[in-house]
Amino acid sequence: MEEYEMTCSECGRRFRVQVTTMNVPGGKEREEIYCPYCNAYNGYRMTSGFVYTFKIDE
Repeated sequence: MEEYEMTCSECGRRFRVQVTTMNVPGGKEREEIYCPYCNAYNGYRMTSGFVYTFKIDE
């Protein structure tokens, strides 16, 4: 599992991104990243797992 922070390109707020893997060969798909505050598109990750986004408590 990989975890990092991003800044939304639309609202400018920081949020946490968590990328999980299913540990299966091949089958990578484009998982889109959306801001949990304003739901703006913020790119994608190629993964065989899932991408989750979380608000950062301030």
